[in-house]
Amino acid sequence: MDRMKDRLDALWVEYREATPDTDASPNFMPQLWQKIEARRVETTSVFRRLAQICVMASIALALVMSVVLIPRGNNDEVFYSGTYVDALAAEHSNDYVDVLSAADLR
Repeated sequence: MDRMKDRLDALWVEYREATPDTDASPNFMPQLWQKIEARRVETTSVFRRLAQICVMASIALALVMSVVLIPRGNNDEVFYSGTYVDALAAEHSNDYVDVLSAADLR
């Protein structure tokens, strides 16, 4: 157990040597936030630009679809004002009258 503790202490010593103490000046936090903001702007500008391109492409596609597809859909002016029974009656007219009248003529 002492051997692991000695290795851990040696690791902490190496860590302290590798990372110097930060300056505790009054400008430490503002400078830190300036560094963070500078990195954030660089990385998000790519994603922001990509998002803008996707939004513009979506708007253009919607406009093209509205110009091309909507007028074609309105050419078929099929509006039913009757009921289902009326549609069936119009589709299957009474042909028996025609048959009877032709038989009477013979």
